[in-house]
Amino acid sequence: MTDVTSPRAIGQTYARLAVGRALDTGDCERLAGWLVANTTGDARIRAGVPADWTVGDKTGTGRYGTTNDVGVAWPPNRAPIALAVLSTRQQQDAEAVDPLIAKATALAVEALS
Repeated sequence: MTDVTSPRAIGQTYARLAVGRALDTGDCERLAGWLVANTTGDARIRAGVPADWTVGDKTGTGRYGTTNDVGVAWPPNRAPIALAVLSTRQQQDAEAVDPLIAKATALAVEALS
């Protein structure tokens, strides 16, 4: 099966679900809580944001070095930011690249600051 999403599309979906109005308030808070409790993204989006930000994310890893992380960051005293960083390499047996996701996140956060 071919992956047919884009970082923009999945990021917008997370924004609508975790901090938007697509869900009732209780469901939105429950989803955000699950995302924040996740620990598989510690070396990805979470590693690319300042330490005082709260991050809720969901990671994905697969063949071809596919290394994905999608979520929401809550900077102090600012509106939340939806983030989606997706990477795939050309070799089927390529390794996942967590540092690439962290660096791309850091660059995005810097550009948004």
